[in-house]
Amino acid sequence: MTEPDGVTILLVDDHRVFAEALAALLAAEPGIRRVSTAATLGAARTLIGSDPPDLVLVDLALAGESGYDLLTELAATPDAPAAIVLSGSAEPRLIVHALEAGARGWLTKTTRLSALVAALWQVMDGHLYLAPATLQPVLGHLLNELHHQRAAAGFVDQLTPRELDVLRCLVSGMNRAEVAEHLFVSTNTVRTHIQSLLRRTEQHSALALVAYARSHGVTGIDQTEASVIAPAPDSSA
Repeated sequence: MTEPDGVTILLVDDHRVFAEALAALLAAEPGIRRVSTAATLGAARTLIGSDPPDLVLVDLALAGESGYDLLTELAATPDAPAAIVLSGSAEPRLIVHALEAGARGWLTKTTRLSALVAALWQVMDGHLYLAPATLQPVLGHLLNELHHQRAAAGFVDQLTPRELDVLRCLVSGMNRAEVAEHLFVSTNTVRTHIQSLLRRTEQHSALALVAYARSHGVTGIDQTEASVIAPAPDSSA
């Protein structure tokens, strides 16, 4: 809960000079009572447990640690302070990941102090904050992900029965020769189907294709049926 004489902030960053300089600047701002610093997640957890701040600013790239861990811990803790990422990056993928982990905002370390303070108050008022310059890249990333998810969700319906059989055999762990024997087709036919499946799913290997198929609900060929068919003899033996 915010104290009448100002909010308290915890800055988690392992760059000591930067952290101390920013802490001093923030502490001089009206409405901010105190800014503490922590260089490690352990130190941050101790300070949050003993004297919970109203807001946490956290760098994700800590020495040997990830600020994402702190974000997920705070998001899972009732009445925990809100957290804003303060990063040297503006990579849309990282921003989305941080928001999914529980961050309430994202700021770059080059943000002007006035804009940074305005963002702090916006988050303190219960809103999310993203700098205007990051909105378009983040929305573009999300729309691209949505497009791929929709395409992936419908890819099974677009497969031919034979392509689906080949895919299910691969999910069962069969190699190309075993798939060919199981489906009574040539290995060249199996190779052609696999190449088609790789193009459809935009995967680059059979292993990645299997992982992709499993993640979208494709099951293996019935194990009882597969077990009665002996693997093809190894001609190299």
